[in-house]
Amino acid sequence: MTASRDRRAGSDHEAVRASSVVAGAAVVAVVVVVFASRAAVVAVDAWVALLLHAAAATKTRAGNSLRGTAVDPSDKEGHARSSGEYRRKGRPAGQATQSSGGSAMRPKHANRKFVAILIAAMVLAACGARVSGTEVSASRSGGAGSQSAATEDTVQSTASTVAGAAGAAEPGAAGAGGGPATTVASGATDNGGATDVGVTATSITVGNVATMSGPVPGLFSGAVYGTQAWVAYQNSLGGINGRKIRLDVRDDQFDTGQNRAQTIDLLGKAFALVGSFSLYDDAAVPQIEKAGVAAVQVPLANGLQVSPNNFSVAPVKRGAPTGPWNLFKEKFPQSIGAVGAIYGDVPAAKDNYLNEKNAMQSVGFKFVYERGYQPTETDFTADVIRMRSAGVKFFFTSGDVKTVARVAKAMQSQNFKPDAFAVFGPAYDATFVPLAGSAGEGVMNVGTQAMYLGEDAPYNPEVRLFLDWLHKVKPGYTPDLFAAYGWGQGRLFAKAVQDAGPKLTRAGLLAALRKIDDWNGYGMFPPVGPASKRPALCYIIEAVHNGKFERWNSPPPGFNCQNTAWVPR
Repeated sequence: MTASRDRRAGSDHEAVRASSVVAGAAVVAVVVVVFASRAAVVAVDAWVALLLHAAAATKTRAGNSLRGTAVDPSDKEGHARSSGEYRRKGRPAGQATQSSGGSAMRPKHANRKFVAILIAAMVLAACGARVSGTEVSASRSGGAGSQSAATEDTVQSTASTVAGAAGAAEPGAAGAGGGPATTVASGATDNGGATDVGVTATSITVGNVATMSGPVPGLFSGAVYGTQAWVAYQNSLGGINGRKIRLDVRDDQFDTGQNRAQTIDLLGKAFALVGSFSLYDDAAVPQIEKAGVAAVQVPLANGLQVSPNNFSVAPVKRGAPTGPWNLFKEKFPQSIGAVGAIYGDVPAAKDNYLNEKNAMQSVGFKFVYERGYQPTETDFTADVIRMRSAGVKFFFTSGDVKTVARVAKAMQSQNFKPDAFAVFGPAYDATFVPLAGSAGEGVMNVGTQAMYLGEDAPYNPEVRLFLDWLHKVKPGYTPDLFAAYGWGQGRLFAKAVQDAGPKLTRAGLLAALRKIDDWNGYGMFPPVGPASKRPALCYIIEAVHNGKFERWNSPPPGFNCQNTAWVPR
């Protein structure tokens, strides 16, 4: 009997590994949407169901033991201590844990758990998130199969005042969204005291719900670190109108129920939501709107994208700008008639690809080869051979960073070099050059953020400010897009709070945010319309030169806004 159980367990593990490869590879195409900030992200439940369907195709030996119904993450993230005070609350008294029932996983949770683990692992790899072994250990709250309440971290920055202190002008004020330099009032300001939920005479509490643990610790922790960096910076200036910022961080553990519960709890304690980042960010939208709370964050799920209470530095709308394609057309006029493309064949990634294809065709690009690749594919040699046979001169993809690197290597191995290798969004990543090696030379990436890895720091004061404070909060952390978003959302919130006046109310904040419709985050982002949800038309192009990213036909420190228009689809 023991031998039989061992054989069944071995069979189950092999099926798990096979299904995990499918599910984990499929998710990277969805991550592209996050990087590109373009197409609407598919509904999370439908997306996970799709991945489960793909995974089921490989379950030839696991029988019914892997049928899944829900993601069941079990561990928690320990947040890095920075220039702040942390108060951690564990599981509420009496909360039940879910037993694993011995070594066997529950059939109705196993498949989705493995899908979630691979989803998170691939996102983490693509985005360059980092978390130390100490933090991982600190995040554990129990053995496999246990489910804990989301962690609550109350963060109050105690950073010392920097030069300029209260009332100092902020750098990077030129351009849309910069406007007059922001100032903060402190000390004897008559701010009305406790004017609304989460507001006292000396503090403003804001909430942040992000995916930091569960399947993979540190998944979207960058968004928290970026927001913490903004809090520390803002408080070093004296806060806003005499009030320091307090950040109440919640971890949704990659679970829609946890996201809803933690968000609803924050609605009774925090003045607003700032810098949150989760694929389940629409879980409590009706409650957010009913409470009149501003969600100042980049939206991933459609429910939050269209909410009147959401204000983002990267609004999402179906379609794409023509600007980068007009520039490529100008630089490669003999090549745009022979375009080859590959894209991830899952709904969100395909939708994003079709947005870009539509914009490209509107200015004269013609496609001679295109293919949607399957989640398990890692070898693109056949595509390269077919593209050479089809006469491809301009290659385009919006695939994840690993796929881009693999395609570049396949082209190098076949001695095929199109006139242009263009990527929309994900290639600008700290992992790309190490992954692609010399094959990545010349790859061009269209981006809608300043070069936050550090290349823009010498001439973009906002990037320099962001990196300085991020490294104070999280020394050694490799900046990622999520950290840049967390920082940028904090800056937008601070502007709206000041505009709302010292006697702060939720209604007043919403009214102030609805008047901010030309914003560039002091140079961190191209101009967008947070109020009208107008996406970016401007961009930069980064190219790999001598093993490093640098700007290509995009003079620093700004963005290229010439000859561009939004093409809806």
